[in-house]
Amino acid sequence: MPETEYTAVLGRVRQIYLVLVVAGTIGFAAQGNRRNAASFLAGAAISGVSFWLLKRLVDDVGAALEGHKPRGASVLVHALRLLLLGGAMFAILKVYGASPNYLCVGLLIPVVSITLEALYEWIYART
Repeated sequence: MPETEYTAVLGRVRQIYLVLVVAGTIGFAAQGNRRNAASFLAGAAISGVSFWLLKRLVDDVGAALEGHKPRGASVLVHALRLLLLGGAMFAILKVYGASPNYLCVGLLIPVVSITLEALYEWIYART
């Protein structure tokens, strides 16, 4: 995939992600329960950070294949990514008393964003 297409796809995924996060937060807040909206938003934030770290991992692997040396801090963050995100989820659930159901819904937002982008590509990007 050419670099411009890769950038365009990531831009659309980011836009879809933001629209879904805003719509979900407003929708859950409109139900009258701010705790559920905050739990959804926390899950979406954690999954957004995870997606961004995975994107950085892919970029770093691509740079390594081109002969560039990866940064030491970057390697450490990639190695500890799941531990850091798991710790954040534990803190949100136990310390702040977030709703696990709404947190899990928020965690699925990048998956839905990527799926919608794949459908967009399948329908509109045929060449």
